[in-house]
Amino acid sequence: MITGIILAGGRGERFGDPEKCLAPVCGVPLLFRVAGALAQVVDKLYVATTTRHKRVAEAAARWGIDVIHTPGLGYEQDFARLAAYAPAVVTACDIADLTPSHVLKLTAEEVFATATSGGEYVGLSYLPTPDLSRWVDVEVGLLRDVDTRGDLEEAERLCPVAYPLYVDPAALKPHEEVLEERSYAVVHPIAVDYKTAVVLDGHHRLRFLLRVGLPAPVLLLDYDVVDVNVDKGEVVRRAYAGDLFPPKTTWHTYRGRHVSEIPAAPAEVEELRRRPRLKPRRLWSP
Repeated sequence: MITGIILAGGRGERFGDPEKCLAPVCGVPLLFRVAGALAQVVDKLYVATTTRHKRVAEAAARWGIDVIHTPGLGYEQDFARLAAYAPAVVTACDIADLTPSHVLKLTAEEVFATATSGGEYVGLSYLPTPDLSRWVDVEVGLLRDVDTRGDLEEAERLCPVAYPLYVDPAALKPHEEVLEERSYAVVHPIAVDYKTAVVLDGHHRLRFLLRVGLPAPVLLLDYDVVDVNVDKGEVVRRAYAGDLFPPKTTWHTYRGRHVSEIPAAPAEVEELRRRPRLKPRRLWSP
């Protein structure tokens, strides 16, 4: 079993926000972009952060990702503490374009492996054992850290593919009625607000997954940066009250395109049958 650990305790000085992990790229916070890419490869997810990063810790715990509190004494000291979780992939939270293939290039190694991109370190490592005395650098191809606001703008322009997390569908909050049953062989991720668990798009897919008892692939968005053609507060209120809108009432968009058009990796139903599901902890409120 391989563990995935997301480092989210940095100071974010060049970015101007110590909790930059929650900055959205194409609507999806960096934290959940990295978590989604790892979820395709690892068996268990953690976020490592300090007690100062309360919003990051709450966001992770909200979706069933366990939190490791580190002392925040610096990268090397914090990283050394995480060796106890080996075998583990350890990655910074700000790699906007991380993919499963980048991770797999490291997990093929038998010793401590650190990723490079164009010869530069990018904050991605694999620890097959707790032994840090032997290591190898592995060129994994193009990866971009979001260190500055300019980096964020560039990531936004590129809008890389996001990978879903797999959660218990019963934890999600639909806001529209579903009047017909549909079946799927491939499921596009359901768009969900990470703060409230309200479904923004994908009500038929949610109904199908509930019916067949499969985990839901979700794309966790920041509703604050998403537009909708009705009052946003009313969407959340109705979802929590069970007072659902009629079908096709709402239309959620991000920068002019429907949220279903945000590039995201689909999930085959047969693969979903093998996926463990995260258990959201219902820490949200309307």
